[in-house]
Amino acid sequence: MSPNVQALADELDALRTELVDLEAIETPTEEQAARSAEIIDLWDAKKAEHDAAVTRAAKLDAIRGAHLEGRFEPAIGAPQVMKRNDPFADLDALRFADPNSDDVIARAVTAISEGKAPGVSDAARSAAVDIVERVPGAARHALAYGSPAYLSAFRTWAKSQGSPTYTSEEADAVRAALAIGTGSTGAFTLPTLLDPTIILTGTAVKNGVRSIARVETITQNVWYGVASAGVTSYWTAEASAVTDGSPTFTQPSVTAHKLTAYAPGSFEIFEDSNLLAQLPRLIAESFQFVEEAAFVSGSGSGAPKGIVTAISATAGSTVTATTVGSFTAASVADVFAVLNAVPTRYEDTATWLGNKATFNTIRQMSTGSYGSLFWSAAPGSPEPLLGSPIVKASSMLAGTATTTVRLILGDFSQYLIVDRIGTQVEFNPIVVNGDGLPTGQRALIAHKRVGADVTDVNAFRFLKG
Repeated sequence: MSPNVQALADELDALRTELVDLEAIETPTEEQAARSAEIIDLWDAKKAEHDAAVTRAAKLDAIRGAHLEGRFEPAIGAPQVMKRNDPFADLDALRFADPNSDDVIARAVTAISEGKAPGVSDAARSAAVDIVERVPGAARHALAYGSPAYLSAFRTWAKSQGSPTYTSEEADAVRAALAIGTGSTGAFTLPTLLDPTIILTGTAVKNGVRSIARVETITQNVWYGVASAGVTSYWTAEASAVTDGSPTFTQPSVTAHKLTAYAPGSFEIFEDSNLLAQLPRLIAESFQFVEEAAFVSGSGSGAPKGIVTAISATAGSTVTATTVGSFTAASVADVFAVLNAVPTRYEDTATWLGNKATFNTIRQMSTGSYGSLFWSAAPGSPEPLLGSPIVKASSMLAGTATTTVRLILGDFSQYLIVDRIGTQVEFNPIVVNGDGLPTGQRALIAHKRVGADVTDVNAFRFLKG
């Protein structure tokens, strides 16, 4: 960043801070009100001056690098040399750029597609690209925490266990990230290609519900949407007034709750092992284990609302077992009853969810009468149950209690998981006991935010009892 642009950016920061403080005063004096008006006028003038300086600096950079960008014809027989633009160039300017502009999004896509991160699959990168293209603010977040210098700074921070000495490039990257993002000097946001809210790095856990649910990524704390049972259509006679089929709209909301991981370890573990090198994967897998259980039976209070919690009190969605407290190879009618209960609107998009023990019981149902109808699939295709795919979840119960929800069939695009982008980590350098004495341990603290809820209860039917 040129000195002039930096100076103007600093002035804008100072004006913004002063204005925010003044506007927070409930009963300002005449002098304070006049100063607020003055700052607004100054801001407009300085912002125009800043934008002009940024544009000029960008043009100068383009001119300086023109011969490396293929804008000049090479000499005959000379190799053509092309230089890729650095998506992380001048990150400080992102503070004043439209975070959802085509330029910012294009830079983020390039950073994710071409960034070096061993073990990150093409599918994971593609999913991350979808996030930055679709989620407001995600592209700027990806750039703020995705540069090679920021990744290097994270490694320096991790090796120092929270007390780093940065190189000048690392310090610039951290400062730019803090200015653009929402972190603090005590915590460290995981680098973009290591962040489980952007890139799935955990492989030890199969989070069945997440794999079939609708997943939205947000940059705020609450997701707001619009839901409706649909427009009603009517047959209308010639020259007759149409019947009003207006749908009823609701505005569902899902709050992202804090999920934390606290991992103490001895000084020796931190010093002698490669624990920190495995940090992102360990965090991701820890979160996945807890999420898998919450997406099934979470309370919805301080945690995601699980699918069972959300639908189990709905009488109209309940299919009661023929023999309450029992589910055996003779319970064929119960499986068909669940299938028949699913509304027509959702029957072609429905998925079964259950414990593997439940599905194994279904496999033992009479092969003579029903077996060929229960399980049929083309070679190499997922094995469907009565035409709908199955997903196993260990947190689904398979016991004999009369209140047990054994099996769910429904359209899981109506179960919404909300991820707030960004995973924070920090160190507690000294763990103490109840007497306040050091235990010879350090601790790692990580947190992310995630929520979940059903957007249409009628999309599901479940077997109970």
